[in-house]
Amino acid sequence: MSRSRADSGRDERSPAIWSMLAAATIAAATASLAAGCGESTGPDDVAIEIVGRVERSAVVTLSATFHGRMLADSEVTWTAEPAGAVSFLAGGSALLVQSGQVTLSAKTAVVIGSRTFEVAVPPAIVFDLLRDGNRDIYRAALDGLDRVRLTTHTGDDSDPTAVGDGVVFVSYRDGNGELYVTSLSGGTPSRLTFTNVAEAGPALSWDGGWLAYTRSDGGVPKLYVGQSDGSGALRVTGNFGFAGSIEASPSWAPLGDRLAFVSTSEGTADLFTYTSSTGDFAALVPDSASSAEVEPAWSPDGAWVAFVSDRTGDTELHVLEVATGALSQLTNRPGSDGHPTWVPDGRLVYVAWTDGTPRLRWLDPQVPDVIHEIDVGPGEPRHPAGVVLLQASQ
Repeated sequence: MSRSRADSGRDERSPAIWSMLAAATIAAATASLAAGCGESTGPDDVAIEIVGRVERSAVVTLSATFHGRMLADSEVTWTAEPAGAVSFLAGGSALLVQSGQVTLSAKTAVVIGSRTFEVAVPPAIVFDLLRDGNRDIYRAALDGLDRVRLTTHTGDDSDPTAVGDGVVFVSYRDGNGELYVTSLSGGTPSRLTFTNVAEAGPALSWDGGWLAYTRSDGGVPKLYVGQSDGSGALRVTGNFGFAGSIEASPSWAPLGDRLAFVSTSEGTADLFTYTSSTGDFAALVPDSASSAEVEPAWSPDGAWVAFVSDRTGDTELHVLEVATGALSQLTNRPGSDGHPTWVPDGRLVYVAWTDGTPRLRWLDPQVPDVIHEIDVGPGEPRHPAGVVLLQASQ
């Protein structure tokens, strides 16, 4: 379900950002409809149009036309096959209840039309969830369904990152934080790091080959990069910052060898990039000495970095256009929003704290005022991560 929210005090957003995001979203939605929807069966049939995201748990708008005239909702009787696949709502809307192939029919007093289309399963996310006194790793679809518990140890597991079938996470089953890996279907996890200090914030590269994380050397977390199996890890910030500066929250760009991460090397928490091929570091977000910028998340197309900042007073989600440095604010409410992550189709999943309780939500950056709740059942979810699917060629 979703709710609309407007705030007259909201900052103006960059038209260029929204127009580019809108073009990408519209192109994806058009491609989905073109691939999944058939045409009406004859020249005298009712033509059916479906507007919206054609996936399970989504609400779409239906319309029917006959000889170029759009029929009023009162003129049409809608049915679906399978019968329970669609729940018809008032005003020409419909809830897509289940995934798979669906045939939609519109019948009037004298004519009928039908259209067959494919309802997609929403993208998957992984996250950690505190339930019954223990925090474990879970997987779910973006509508909260298809939930699977991936870890069951009595020690807390948190901060997952997922590429292909691999889910790397932090576990405290050994006392200090160590990195483990399991599969998207669960099973017995394998340990990746073997140290007597804390590892945190794992981030798999988009091709699944590399793993970035922080290790608390001397009690201060510093950025490390190694292979995804935990081997060959080296600290990459030996010539950056100072001994006491904290590093956190690495996030890979989808192409190339760039990492975004948090550092307090300039006094406050700020965002920087590290390029492994050159060893260069650079500030990512325009300086704001009085605010903190944390939790970067690089978009699937590499054009944007979402992050969390208190620069407007509340802790809100923002997005940076990497090429221009333009900033836009995505959320604006009294509670805190954080832990942003992207799913492959360009939607942002995040954690919203309401009355002190964390809840998972998602938004489309094209229409950030429409907030979608992700119901994963009782407990306190945190640290969502979009599941990156590898191509067969990889």
